[in-house]
Amino acid sequence: MRDLFNRLHIAGKLMTVAGLAIAVLLLLGFSAVVLETRSSVGELSDRSAIAQAEAEGNLLRSDIARFEATARTLASTMGNLHASGARDRAAATNVVKTDLLKSREALGAWTMIAPGRWDGEDAGKAGLPGSSKDGNFRPYWVKNNGALKQNPSDEADGYNKPFFRRAFDSGDGAILDPYTFDAGGRTVLMTSITQPVRSGGQVIGVTGLDMELGTISERLSKLKPFGTGRVMLLSAGATWVANPDPARLGKPYADAGLEEVKAALASGAPRVLAEIDIDGVETRRVIQPIALSGLNATWALVLDVPESTIAAPARTIAWQLVIGGLVIVVAVLASLFYAAGGIIGRPMAKLSGAVDRLAKGEDCAIPELDREDEIGTMARAADVFRQAAADRAEADRRSAEEQRIVTTAVGEGLDAMRQGDLTRDITEEFPAGYVSLKDNFNAALAELRRMIGAVANSADGIQSGSQEIAQASEDLARRTEANAASLEETSAALVQIDQRLKASASASTQTVRRADEALSTVSGGRVVAGEAVAAMDRVSLSARGIDQVIEGVDKIAFQTRVLAMNAAVEAGRAGDAGRGFAVVADLVSALAMRAEEEAKRARDQLTVTQTDIVTAVDAVQRVDGAFETISEGVGEVHALLGRMAEDNQAQSTAITQISVAVSTMDHSTQQNAAMVEETSAAARNLTTEAGSLNDQAARFDTGGQTERFRLSSAA
Repeated sequence: MRDLFNRLHIAGKLMTVAGLAIAVLLLLGFSAVVLETRSSVGELSDRSAIAQAEAEGNLLRSDIARFEATARTLASTMGNLHASGARDRAAATNVVKTDLLKSREALGAWTMIAPGRWDGEDAGKAGLPGSSKDGNFRPYWVKNNGALKQNPSDEADGYNKPFFRRAFDSGDGAILDPYTFDAGGRTVLMTSITQPVRSGGQVIGVTGLDMELGTISERLSKLKPFGTGRVMLLSAGATWVANPDPARLGKPYADAGLEEVKAALASGAPRVLAEIDIDGVETRRVIQPIALSGLNATWALVLDVPESTIAAPARTIAWQLVIGGLVIVVAVLASLFYAAGGIIGRPMAKLSGAVDRLAKGEDCAIPELDREDEIGTMARAADVFRQAAADRAEADRRSAEEQRIVTTAVGEGLDAMRQGDLTRDITEEFPAGYVSLKDNFNAALAELRRMIGAVANSADGIQSGSQEIAQASEDLARRTEANAASLEETSAALVQIDQRLKASASASTQTVRRADEALSTVSGGRVVAGEAVAAMDRVSLSARGIDQVIEGVDKIAFQTRVLAMNAAVEAGRAGDAGRGFAVVADLVSALAMRAEEEAKRARDQLTVTQTDIVTAVDAVQRVDGAFETISEGVGEVHALLGRMAEDNQAQSTAITQISVAVSTMDHSTQQNAAMVEETSAAARNLTTEAGSLNDQAARFDTGGQTERFRLSSAA
């Protein structure tokens, strides 16, 4: 190899040395850049994956928060009904029928009151609304082919199941691990969100909402982090809630890194599992816990990205650098070849030919005598052969000094450039043949300095702007979350007002029915009073008829007495023969007198009776008038109550519409909060990348901007 190098021409040797030096420098620089790039890409990938998981976790937390808020409101309403004494099972069953059941994810709403804790002993109440076969109050609204149906829960040993015991024993909200359920002929993966029902400071039961998890699984399956990744979801018990493989849904986590997953769920801190084997593919797995604080549980989003996808940017940059390095080496070697051929090769070939001819004794002109460089010196040395030794020594010394100046200045400049100092221009005076090299080097250094300065300025501006965007996004996120909380409280208050208005409307309707019954009773009383007046009138007419009969009897008695007197007169005329007839006449006269007395007493009694009848008729007429007045008052009360019931119903309908609108605004606000979180995460990523770019630019010293670069990097 050394002999081959020695046989090369000067141009070939220069090209070989320069090419090897440039290749070694490029290889070292490119290797450092590739390693730094790969490390930075891995860190950025992890941060980006965690940011995406945080954004998706906020959206998931928002979905579950709607069910949690509704369950909490339902539990509060049931507790308030019990505490206020409004324990009608039909009304309470209607309260369980929440508007959230209209959403696609909601499968059912239910309440389980502990035995004997709602309205006394449960025995004998099996037929009441919302009551189970044993009389316990356990209403359950469930979707059946798109329609809501109320089926009281009759599940055996239901009071000992986790969906009741967890919230009842702890007194706090809870969310169950996913489980499968047959809903309308299809098997779905679902969970239950429960809240305790409190009355008078004691837990009397549990209310809950059944939530289908299929929608969440579908949404997560559409996410493709970095183009080839996937997003999955684990419950607090490390059970798959969302997974591209349907066979794993509802099954425990069985992949590598189970202990890391459990540690992340326990601590709430994200974990990154690097280079694990997932179905034969080397994968980077990010575990991002999602704290469901109101339900005392922590779920976790799982992001899988193939290691090959993460390493792709580093490989791409490496190939680009290799190709760029080869282009640079070829360009430099070509430039050196052309420069060496024009400056050294061809003149030296001419001079060598002339010297050879001189050595052979040929008489020839020495070329390049007018040049002032080494070739000209050699030409003049050949022309003045006798002074060759002295001239050659002087020329060698001069040449060595000039080359030392050139190589030293260029070497120092390249070394400063390697260390990041772009302010080291070549200021030494170069020989005439190397002036263009000095000018080209300084011009290239100035251009590189300008380019690095522009990159640093841009990075500084990007970092400042991204920080402002991130700060604004975080402020907006906090305000949006506050608005969401206010809307949630407003929605809960409107639900309570709606339930109270419905209860008031129901009470008004019952009062209207009672008023109808009272009105019917008063109308019946008036009819009876009318019949009594008619009967009294008939009795009065009968009394007048009796009076006429008594008057006739009195006349008969008077005439009988007159006849008896005539008979006594005739008996007296008859003497002894008429004595017996006289006795009969006396008896008849006495009987007539008694008849007159009895008729008189009957007339007196009849007079008193007629007076009493008149008094009774007057009293009955006054009662009828009172009934009429009562009937008019009850009619007015009936009309007023009817209008009140209609107004309450209209207000209930309006409040329901307002509640729906507030719920919609709450949902939109939650979505806005999630989008703001995504924007904030993106701004933070942009800030980090701008800081990284600024750090890279700060490695170079460009003179006037040096201090600013260092300050930007420190910030």
